[in-house]
Amino acid sequence: MKRTFFVLTLLSILLTGCNGLSKMKSKSSKVRYQATPNPVETRDDKVVVKFVGSIPEKYFAKNTAVFIQPIFTWEGGDIALNPLTLKGENVNGEGIAINYENGGRFTYTDELDFKPGMETGRVTLTPIGYKASTTDDEAKFADEVIKNDKGKKFATVLISDGVNNTSDWVDIRGNISISPINYNKTQGVLQTADIYFPNGTSTLDWNFGMNRVFDTKEQLADLKRIMLEEGLPKQISITGWASPEGEESNNVGVSKNRAEVATAQIKRVLDEVLTIMAQRANVASYDMDYYKYNLQKQIIITTRAAGEDWVHFVIMVEESDLQDKHAIVNIVETQQNLIKREQMIKNLAETYSLINNKIFPSLRRAQIALYYSEARKTDPELAKQASLNPSKLTFDELMYAAYINYNYETKLKYYKWATENHSQEWAAWNNAGAVSFYLGDYAEAERYLNVAREINPHNPDILNNTGLLCLAKKDYNLAKYYFEEAMRQGSTDAETNLPILNLKKGNYKEAEKQLKQHTCSYNLAFAQLMDGETSNSIRTLDCCLDQSANVNYLRAVAYARLGNKSDCLKNLKVACDENYDLKERAAVDTEFRAYWDEDAFKQIVKLY
Repeated sequence: MKRTFFVLTLLSILLTGCNGLSKMKSKSSKVRYQATPNPVETRDDKVVVKFVGSIPEKYFAKNTAVFIQPIFTWEGGDIALNPLTLKGENVNGEGIAINYENGGRFTYTDELDFKPGMETGRVTLTPIGYKASTTDDEAKFADEVIKNDKGKKFATVLISDGVNNTSDWVDIRGNISISPINYNKTQGVLQTADIYFPNGTSTLDWNFGMNRVFDTKEQLADLKRIMLEEGLPKQISITGWASPEGEESNNVGVSKNRAEVATAQIKRVLDEVLTIMAQRANVASYDMDYYKYNLQKQIIITTRAAGEDWVHFVIMVEESDLQDKHAIVNIVETQQNLIKREQMIKNLAETYSLINNKIFPSLRRAQIALYYSEARKTDPELAKQASLNPSKLTFDELMYAAYINYNYETKLKYYKWATENHSQEWAAWNNAGAVSFYLGDYAEAERYLNVAREINPHNPDILNNTGLLCLAKKDYNLAKYYFEEAMRQGSTDAETNLPILNLKKGNYKEAEKQLKQHTCSYNLAFAQLMDGETSNSIRTLDCCLDQSANVNYLRAVAYARLGNKSDCLKNLKVACDENYDLKERAAVDTEFRAYWDEDAFKQIVKLY
């Protein structure tokens, strides 16, 4: 009798287990899976797969285990992620226990390296249920559970359709540190005088504010005094400039006229000097003109219309206390179209007002320079010589030629030549490394910066650039070390770059705190967007001086998150028109999923 009861009990357990597994399979749709966020997103070049599973009450059989292994599938193949096992109350071994009466919840997290093309990837899973007294802890893949544990496949579940890669939009280039330029353009110049002009004019007005502030008349008097005391100079150079605003062709004409006005003034002063010299030499009145002619012909007088003075504009901005001055310099260095360049600077009304009041008036001028030794080369002469035969330039001249050239490939060419011919100069190696990094050639950047550190191991510029390189190579601990060392040595660039570490790690709130002083910076807008402060992000992007393709694209993402289709597509079109490559990215960007079927969106991302 006891034996019969035991057999019946065992049979009941077996039948219950079998029925329990079949019931779980048939009702597997009652289990809810929610990706957080949905779709899954990248972080630090990893696809982070995270979801929560909700098991209903009276669903999970007590003597059953479920093997769960998400699969990431994209056009390039598929990747099986780490498995997770759920187990009933009576099952031993590893796994998350689920109560039969109350059900339960579980959280799954794993990550994989992101590769281009994964934006359209899907995360799915097919649960494998099996009867067990102990979980199969050795099984690594679903087919092992099916084969070894007679597992049964449940219905396949879609966890995420697509991958959000907005985290990739952080600007890791940061602020590179270019070593100071030691070239002194005024070397050999004993005295200069500047004549200032109202905006857009070349009319000499001694009562004009700038001429009164800088006492232009007294400056001309000083030129006269020096020539009488030191003798006649070897060369007198007159250069006319215009502030970089308005039509370039008009500014060239204005600078030419200003140079002519200054030339007339120095000729008047020179005539006075020559007359006094003739009188001191007791020259007879009838020989006076001939005497003055012979003296004057010994002087080389050059006149140049320099047009818009972008070089001195950059120098004055760098020396100013303007907020985001690095962004302003970046606009000048990267935007070759002068109309767009000026408009980008105008986009921030408050900063532009300060520039208009503090910097532009000093650029509307003509300068007279007396050279008593060999005159320095002009900027165009330096640029031409650096291009044709850099060996004819001194080290400082070559570094200055690289500095005033706005093409980064050309800059690198000059800096590379400097490392090969002035190998003892740390600045050449540092600047070559900084520009190589900016152009994305990390191997070359590392080679140059390693030499720079050997020559000058504690230089803040070198330390900051090395930190950026470590950041790009994802060695975040070493990047932090170099940035902090650079800051201890006085680098302000490193202070700006340090928050990028938090942006890459996904610590957006902390990065936002660090970037608060940089009120109109792209990375601040990025941090705000990723921290859910979408409207604040748009306001920050609106005041960025460099309204680049990336700025417009990120603003399109922000408007998409707000559901503002009109502004989203308007900014996306501007971004794609400026950078054709963004069309391919936008076409698969899940941020714009709501508009994928819109004709207007299709027209924007259409490839020709």
